[in-house]
Amino acid sequence: MESTKKTTRFQEDIQYFLQSLKTWRFWMTIFLIASGSLGASLAINGILVRNTFFDGGVNGISLVIFYLTGWPPLGVIYLLLNIPIFLICWREMSLKFVIVSLIGVFFLSTALFVTRNFHLKVEEPMLAAILAGIMVGGSIGIFVRFGGSTGGLEMIALLIKKKLGIPMGNTFLIVNTIPLVGALIMYDLTIALYTGVYLFVESFVLEKVQTGFSQRKAVFIISQKPELIAEQVMKRLDRGVTFLHASGGWTHKEHRMIYTVINMSELGRLKELMFVHDPDAFIAISNTAEVIGNRFLTWEDEGFSPVFRGKSI
Repeated sequence: MESTKKTTRFQEDIQYFLQSLKTWRFWMTIFLIASGSLGASLAINGILVRNTFFDGGVNGISLVIFYLTGWPPLGVIYLLLNIPIFLICWREMSLKFVIVSLIGVFFLSTALFVTRNFHLKVEEPMLAAILAGIMVGGSIGIFVRFGGSTGGLEMIALLIKKKLGIPMGNTFLIVNTIPLVGALIMYDLTIALYTGVYLFVESFVLEKVQTGFSQRKAVFIISQKPELIAEQVMKRLDRGVTFLHASGGWTHKEHRMIYTVINMSELGRLKELMFVHDPDAFIAISNTAEVIGNRFLTWEDEGFSPVFRGKSI
């Protein structure tokens, strides 16, 4: 039975991927990944490497190895680090996401290799850190907004979340401390502080490009195919849905309205699903300042102790 389910899901993934190949959005995402990888690599090689700054995630680990050994080139190190990640994680991801991520890893690795001798001359280290953060955050944010990926830490975080239930933010935080510790050990506090400035600017710019002012989006959907849309959201986005009973003000017809909360990185994929399955649906998307509940933050993540659960304090 389990084998049959896996076969059916794989067949559905293949069909979904083949359908995606016929859309402009897929090819626009690939184009943005290519251009974004080039922009990010220019900043990484032209500023970070020249100033011995560090980065977060798998690229940060690649820089630590590169600074320690000087060989192979940074792009090759990044590619080699991603190979075991894909071998471990690919079964838990959708076919489309895996292929897009593989393309992203190839583009970024190639761009890092091609631009390895590029130098962007900025004399002031603080300005260099800020400029690098703007370039990398903006370049990555553009294609992530369209559902693109360059593999690495995102795949690890998704796998750990599915297997162990650890929030992705916790994984990002732990892994991103590696380059800062490396900067302290290998160089000094000054380099670590400049790296911290770079990481702050990068994350800020990436968030603004990708999400605006909110990382979560509350979505209300009124569709003539509520069961199909709900199934696609649960299957493709791995998000829960709630049916709300609604009545049209003009038509007085009864509807089953769908309510769900998603990450901004999933918004592009949701729009694609809606366009494919019900382009006539009515969709309302709003920012959420904070989300606490299943699949998002827990009360423990917010600092509340389970000791007080169900008790008056």
